[in-house]
Amino acid sequence: MITVIGGTFSKLHKGHKALLNAAIDTGNEVVIGLTSDEYVKKNKVYPAVPYSVRYRALYNFMIKRTKRFRIRQIDDRNGNAPYEKDYEAIVVSPETYPRSLKINEIRVSNGLPPLKIIRVPYVLAQDLFPISSTRIINGEIDTNGRRLAPLKVGISTRNEAKINAVEKFVRRFVKNYQIIKNENYDLKTQQPFNEETMELATKRAMESLRDNDYSVGIESGIIYEKFSKRYYDVHYCVVMDRFGNVTRGMSSGFEISDHIVDRIKHDRTFSDAYSGHFSVTELDQAEGIIGKLSNGKLRRIELIEESIRNAFIPRLDPDFYDSTYTPP
Repeated sequence: MITVIGGTFSKLHKGHKALLNAAIDTGNEVVIGLTSDEYVKKNKVYPAVPYSVRYRALYNFMIKRTKRFRIRQIDDRNGNAPYEKDYEAIVVSPETYPRSLKINEIRVSNGLPPLKIIRVPYVLAQDLFPISSTRIINGEIDTNGRRLAPLKVGISTRNEAKINAVEKFVRRFVKNYQIIKNENYDLKTQQPFNEETMELATKRAMESLRDNDYSVGIESGIIYEKFSKRYYDVHYCVVMDRFGNVTRGMSSGFEISDHIVDRIKHDRTFSDAYSGHFSVTELDQAEGIIGKLSNGKLRRIELIEESIRNAFIPRLDPDFYDSTYTPP
């Protein structure tokens, strides 16, 4: 039997190799549908890599792993997959998964059994975006996903603790980056309650996206919990990227006493209410109120970092969070 895989393979990268290895691992003969130069010129936005160059890169990779493969030129997205009787399985990426469903629809309408779909998760670059030929050709990353061009991360804030927390997180993944601070923003309130916290964090992220790769909006607010009838201070983080994806995360929350909540409701911020009650003139941005309450054992910046980390969690495994995918 045969396992089929198709693509352009303009720059043979780590993501392509994961797909090809998955096809080899089926134990079947592997047929690779490689798009023609004519197809590439009509359908791809980046400069065309000649078919002969793409063929040779594929051949050199495959011959080291198996002799049971063929490379077949195709002139459309589906190739021969909808019509070949001997095809048993198809290997796809999350991007091409919807196309495999269409191929199976055509096969069934032609009286052929549907292909077993083997969906291989995205292989992420250092910057947590999928590796792609387009990004390699544009000089953003290399074929192994290492970031070449500086990763640009925008943040709307005047709080140095938030900037430091974002930089600390980004530095864990990428060494080549720029943090771009935006101070030109306007919020409707300085002390958000409940959904206002999420709304203002989103507004902060939108204000700093611009032409950056990522934008981060962080807002602290007061959330009312109905079961306990208590108020909690939380940090809410929104992360947007240049591809239009939005992810969100929250820090753990700590309870606020009723008398502080009463002060906040009289047009004060949490900091103002706390400072007025305890006669504190100024709070350190990194330490925050939680630092005072815990006598220095806990710090606000830890809550900020927690919210950032949680907002990035869906980006660490995007396949798990893809609502369009139904596992077999």
